[in-house]
Amino acid sequence: MMTGRKILEVGVGQSSSPSEALEEALESCRTPDLTIVFASSHFNPHEVYREIREKVGNSHIIGGTTAGEFSSVVGKPKRGTVAVMTLKSPYLKVGVGVGEGLSKNPLECGKNAICRAYASLKDNPTASAIISIAFMKKRGLDLLKMKPFVNIIIPDGLAGVEEEFIKGIISTVGCNSCIVGGSTGDDLKVERTYQFANGVYTDAGVVATLSSALKIGTGYGHPFYPTEAGALVTKARGRVVYELDGRPASEVMKELLGVDELTPQVFAKTPVGVKSSDVYGEYIIKSAAHVNPDGSITFYSAVHQGSYLTIMDTDRDHIIESFKRTLLNALHSAGNPEEIGAIVIFNCILRYLLTERENVNDLKIIKELLGDVPVIGFNTYGEQGSTLGGSIGHYNQTSTMLLIGNEIISR
Repeated sequence: MMTGRKILEVGVGQSSSPSEALEEALESCRTPDLTIVFASSHFNPHEVYREIREKVGNSHIIGGTTAGEFSSVVGKPKRGTVAVMTLKSPYLKVGVGVGEGLSKNPLECGKNAICRAYASLKDNPTASAIISIAFMKKRGLDLLKMKPFVNIIIPDGLAGVEEEFIKGIISTVGCNSCIVGGSTGDDLKVERTYQFANGVYTDAGVVATLSSALKIGTGYGHPFYPTEAGALVTKARGRVVYELDGRPASEVMKELLGVDELTPQVFAKTPVGVKSSDVYGEYIIKSAAHVNPDGSITFYSAVHQGSYLTIMDTDRDHIIESFKRTLLNALHSAGNPEEIGAIVIFNCILRYLLTERENVNDLKIIKELLGDVPVIGFNTYGEQGSTLGGSIGHYNQTSTMLLIGNEIISR
């Protein structure tokens, strides 16, 4: 499929054959500037990359291994496939950077990745000219929605240090930088994940910086609402919570959830939320991973001492409405383009399992709400992005997304 005008060419393909997925995408965008690849860990990542590199010329390639793949050319999310999106536009330039040794030094990894991405970013005189025109034509409030630079980040989902990786990025480019992404997976084998960044890496963090005069926006959302139950974190370090309300964390959590045993299934069904400190006070989801021998609980994201953990809940209607709201927020963030060129989604594997249990299909929701737009995404081991109030972070059981309009910002 391809958008109607040549402002942005987009191709999408998905198949159990990497070459077939790529050929399907290339039918609509033959010489891409950027190729996004989300591949099941069932494939050899080096072979997947080699097949794609041979056919996309000088295109930048980003992506990684997954815990499930989806796109607008399939009816529902799948496993054991490769999903490919090709993009080309005279208004889009891409720079790609990698930081290696993520688990050992995530802060430096973030700094290296973002610096290398910007260093490889070529001048974009077309975008500069369009931005200048926009400044002359648009109202001040419209100008504030422009995003001349957007950073897609793809860290290794098993390193467990996404927060420090993001800190490295922000310390280099500032807190106003637009960041969206997801952590690579390996189909729940929890052995090794791989990242694509004009090559194949593991234990690495990838940054793809888009310099663009297109209307671009990001969205963030999760399918949960708060209950009345909760507890104060009285002792924690990093991703481990030792005490809640001054008692062993596991004891308190059992009481809050009304269970005799804390299992991964229990944790997945009832995550906790922490209110963001921005003006919107949205809940950020923290999913517990497992109980430790000392009674502490390890989470999939950092939990700060002094924060209040609220037990979250959901239902099918809320899952659907919250995803619609996330899509509309991304559209609004992009300046409400009349035509959507592409959507890239980073969706938590635990959120995917929830939607499967509740018979909710995100792809169907997108089609009903926004029409037949090109979409690619994967089920992640963690999601990164910004809340409505601008808090940049690493999340669980969440969807973050990038929406690219088939429309220039001066329009």
